[in-house]
Amino acid sequence: MQSQNAVLVYDGNCGFCTRLAKSIREKTKDKVAIVSFHKLTDSELHSIHKQLSKELCAGEVQLIESGVRYPGFFAVRQLIWKMDKYKYFSFLLYLPLIPFFGMGILFLLKRYRTKLS
Repeated sequence: MQSQNAVLVYDGNCGFCTRLAKSIREKTKDKVAIVSFHKLTDSELHSIHKQLSKELCAGEVQLIESGVRYPGFFAVRQLIWKMDKYKYFSFLLYLPLIPFFGMGILFLLKRYRTKLS
């Protein structure tokens, strides 16, 4: 896990999240280490990034890349660059107001993800 440049920390107890993580793993061709925060201790989370905690990870997905933490929508925006088929459209996520729209969508997904499982 530590040898890779990027680590995605997600909720591994959610069926929707687990399917999405598997899809991300396939689309990024293992460029990103994907781990469930439920399988990590607090000290292991801190070894990935000093700000990570179980409470923070339960709130939204976290991407750690080159020592920088990207939460939620910003993690998705960084991940798109690593997906060969989608990276050409990643500039759309940088357009004005798109981050607010994206954060709203992720808020709704977080709230209703158990119903999507």
